[in-house]
Amino acid sequence: MPALAAAHGRALALVPRILGAATSIVALAFATPVGRAESLHEAIIAAWSADPEARSSQTDANAAHKSASALDAWFPSGPVLSGEYLDDHFIGSKVGYTTYQGSVSMPLWLPGQGSASVRNAQADESVARSRLKVQRLLMAVRVLDLTSAAVALRREIANLRSTQGLLDQTLSASQKALRTGEIAASDHEAIVAEREDVAGQIPDREQRIETARAELLTLTGTDEIPDLMALDGRLLAARVQKLDPRNDPRIELADALVGSAKASYDLAKRSYMPNPEIGVSLSRQEQYGSPWDTQFGVQFQTALPSSARNVPMLMKGVSAMGAANRDAELARRKVAVEYRQAEARMSSALVVLGHARATQQALSARASQLGKAWSVGETPVIEYLRARRAELDANQRATQADVLWRSALVRILLMTGQTP
Repeated sequence: MPALAAAHGRALALVPRILGAATSIVALAFATPVGRAESLHEAIIAAWSADPEARSSQTDANAAHKSASALDAWFPSGPVLSGEYLDDHFIGSKVGYTTYQGSVSMPLWLPGQGSASVRNAQADESVARSRLKVQRLLMAVRVLDLTSAAVALRREIANLRSTQGLLDQTLSASQKALRTGEIAASDHEAIVAEREDVAGQIPDREQRIETARAELLTLTGTDEIPDLMALDGRLLAARVQKLDPRNDPRIELADALVGSAKASYDLAKRSYMPNPEIGVSLSRQEQYGSPWDTQFGVQFQTALPSSARNVPMLMKGVSAMGAANRDAELARRKVAVEYRQAEARMSSALVVLGHARATQQALSARASQLGKAWSVGETPVIEYLRARRAELDANQRATQADVLWRSALVRILLMTGQTP
């Protein structure tokens, strides 16, 4: 728990820095025009509604709720009926002795067993609902990962096409210069090779985008890539008071499992013997000359406690509680580590983005200058191509960082039980 509290404090301290950085780069985030896409929120909700695992968990929760309602009853089960018929004619007797006997009895709760049974069913319902939240978290993270990959690839393709367009202009000028003998064939071939290398990277990324779109179609019902770039630091600032990793659905599930194990153990303690039964019985005897042919009475039946039955049942509950407490502590540690990793990823990505943007602007200006210098024969074409390649690499790093910090932001929100 201290680790989670520390993570909460770091998140609050990080928000002003993220908000300032997000404000300074928000215009750059929309520099690449893209088609209209559904929001990430809509995509996550659609994935939840179509997830069979979520429907299964919802069914379990509803079943546990109905079980808890049914257990809140006067008796642990329905009445027990019994009957007997005895007749000495079957053995050839001449006495004519016949007996009809019947009884109806009801099982009784042991002290505290009824309320313990209700609490156990309610704990199962809590586990099922917490499991539903965890499944939703996993599905949301999967949608986020696919969206992040697709958005990054799409923006990388835009960078490649932009560089390809510039190299196309260079190639056109090179072809004219080659025909007039103004440049060597080796320089022309270097331009061709660079242009083809850049163009050849596009199909691979397009194929990977289609793979992501196909999986998005399976999860959400549409292959549209959600608009991740619409999210920025203002979203985090608006929800800063809710950024508590202790709200992570996995911790909630772990705590629910601990509660379920305790409820099961409490029920086992209060079920130290089979349920006793109490009821009424009626007996009718038919015999010649009998003065007491009909009898009515009360009956009670119970089995006594046995350590051979109770101890293993209790020890099973003890083991379950130990395992649940262990898993809860491991879940808290895991969430604390993941939360801190997400914070570090977001912070470092913002720093990388700022440096990459500055690098890209400087390299773009340098490449333009070298292009002009090459066109008048003042610098080798290789230097110009290297500058364009360096500019492209800086653009790709900026793209990756821009997508990465937004993805980390959304992951933090999801881990704190929120939907962006």
